[in-house]
Amino acid sequence: GRMEAVLKELDPSYFTDDAIEGLFSAAGVGKDAEVCVADFLAYVFDGKKPSKEVAAAAAAPSPQPTKVFFCRHGETDWNLAHKLQGLTDIPLNDAGREQAACIAEALAAEGLAAVWASPLLRARDTAAAVASAAGVELTVDERLRERNLGVMEGRTGQEVAAEYPEVWAAWKDLQELPPEGAAEPAAEVVSRVEAAMFDLAAAHPGASVAVVAHGAVLRCLCKKTFGNASISTFSVGPGQSWSVVKLDDGSHLKTPGLKV
Repeated sequence: GRMEAVLKELDPSYFTDDAIEGLFSAAGVGKDAEVCVADFLAYVFDGKKPSKEVAAAAAAPSPQPTKVFFCRHGETDWNLAHKLQGLTDIPLNDAGREQAACIAEALAAEGLAAVWASPLLRARDTAAAVASAAGVELTVDERLRERNLGVMEGRTGQEVAAEYPEVWAAWKDLQELPPEGAAEPAAEVVSRVEAAMFDLAAAHPGASVAVVAHGAVLRCLCKKTFGNASISTFSVGPGQSWSVVKLDDGSHLKTPGLKV
């Protein structure tokens, strides 16, 4: 590591690999540990051993990212009718309940440490099946709710296109909706959903967890469309960061989910 390089630069003939290993052992830290350079040099030349706190911090394992299985809820009758739902609280239909069972079966072997969901029925009921199969308690988090879709809610794409052509054009192009759309800004959606994911990851570092939320939420996060009951995998943390592992996986479903 860095400390080894510093010692070899000081005197490569004296600080051999064996000598350096012996110094680290005597100081009570591992050879590859992250140690304060000043502290360690003080020990080497003055005999002042690094504090227990320094040694313990150096020996502590680095935080690990959390694997988040981010699922879109199962099908509803409005999905089937190609109506945009937004915050309208539409329950799962029979196909959606079957899809929820498929998600639960697909994730049952992942050893989920937690399942979090949007409070809306279609997401909460999908998540309940996942939590039951995983043997964990379901946590409902308001930050995972669907995006308020404003004038598009309760309308089909054809109706929105006829009444609000600029709004529909922006939606289809995955662009920010114009003010006449009266929708929640995408940046606000991303902010609240990321905050929930970061809290979830901080509570379960290095573990696997599931989130069940909504299609428009995923559109805001990833700038693409997602099928009903799809599973996307994110690596979240440590800290305020996340990355995509896999998007919109529907391989666990008997038939592809609708992208509405």
